[in-house]
Amino acid sequence: MKRQAGSTQRVGRIYRFSVNGADYAAFIWQNGVQFRGRVEGQPQIPLCTARTAIAVRDALQQALVAQATT
Repeated sequence: MKRQAGSTQRVGRIYRFSVNGADYAAFIWQNGVQFRGRVEGQPQIPLCTARTAIAVRDALQQALVAQATT
């Protein structure tokens, strides 16, 4: 039996926003009835999950603000 390297391709949208004058891009995708998202280029910001894409974007923005104040 051949071994194949697995990969996952997610279909989602890029949401762009600014926090304290810095521009960020969040990739948000749907997973069942919920949405998940990450900030591109910011691995220290955890994956966020919420019921809407806008709620995920807002949670990611709050995480970036919290990181900037610490």
